[in-house]
Amino acid sequence: MTNVTLQAIAGDNNLILSPPSFALVKAMADEENELQETELSYDQKKEIAKWFLLNAPAGEINYVAKDLKEVLSDEEVYNEAAMEAFPVYNKSHMICLEMPSRAGDVIISSYSEITENEYLDPRTAQVAIVDHVKQICTKVRPAYDEELPSSYIEEFRSALDAEIQRYVSESYPKGVSTVNCTKGKDADGPGMDFELVVIITARKLSPQNFCNGSWRSVWNIDFQDESQVLDIKGKVQVGAHYFEEGNVELDAKKEFQDSTIFQSADDCAIAIANIIRHHETEYLGALEVAYSKLPDNTFKDLRRKLPVTRTLFPWQNTLQFSLTREVEKELGLGKNSIIDYVSVVSVYLFFLCGFCTKLLALYQTFCANAMNMD
Repeated sequence: MTNVTLQAIAGDNNLILSPPSFALVKAMADEENELQETELSYDQKKEIAKWFLLNAPAGEINYVAKDLKEVLSDEEVYNEAAMEAFPVYNKSHMICLEMPSRAGDVIISSYSEITENEYLDPRTAQVAIVDHVKQICTKVRPAYDEELPSSYIEEFRSALDAEIQRYVSESYPKGVSTVNCTKGKDADGPGMDFELVVIITARKLSPQNFCNGSWRSVWNIDFQDESQVLDIKGKVQVGAHYFEEGNVELDAKKEFQDSTIFQSADDCAIAIANIIRHHETEYLGALEVAYSKLPDNTFKDLRRKLPVTRTLFPWQNTLQFSLTREVEKELGLGKNSIIDYVSVVSVYLFFLCGFCTKLLALYQTFCANAMNMD
């Protein structure tokens, strides 16, 4: 099975055979190979287990955990590794959990974290208590006043939340969003700076079709009252994993920066939502263009451009090669035998060309399915 990671950072696409962090695991493995009979220590097992859990593609950590548990055959090592890895994974992938009694959904992120197992949902003014390893919300409690933004900040937050919800419902069929206040939540009126963070997350999981994908975007909006400017910084991360008869993983990242003027809560919300819509739509279009060129450009560049002779074959002037003379010289054949030999070779080449044509058509179909997978 071939393992390939397609990594795109700021629009540049590179094919790499392994994630950079794999060097750590490989070094540990090489060290143990030298010791031969030396058993891995408890900490080494735990760190290796954590690495596999943290590098699981979107929606696949439970599959990795199940296999890892069997491989380790050590309940204590697995439990400790899982307790440390799952919270980090859940927050970095910004997973969405349903709260009990249909109270709504909560996005698990560092921006909404109150304690290790408590996460604020500002839309419903509730705090979700979660089990990270099971990836479920066990119960909900009302948020305390000190955990919520002031009424002045809430006016801006709720207006922006409504606009982002509208945008997400139009652009992401299974998307979820939230708006958190991360700085200056106690501001009680004009004259104070504060910061809101917009989180948009969407996942398309289809393991039965051997493919999973996720979209994560974080937008930090810094409201600067003195300069009457909103400084907007965004980061989008797109991941996809296709593993039918192979193992291809996409990791695309892009950062953005923009600004707008400080206005009323409703006007600010509309302006910010339009900026986010513009950048995300533009980036998605750029990704589609880039990956539509994969078969003709990126994959083609993986092949050797010249044969081992380092010269191109002169197809426009093949008569310069005396096939008859070369065959007669190499095989010691007579004139009639040479004609028979060339006939056999011609038939073989005819069937070979037909096979290559079918193989090329199959490859083009695979590329089309990979780019348009649901």
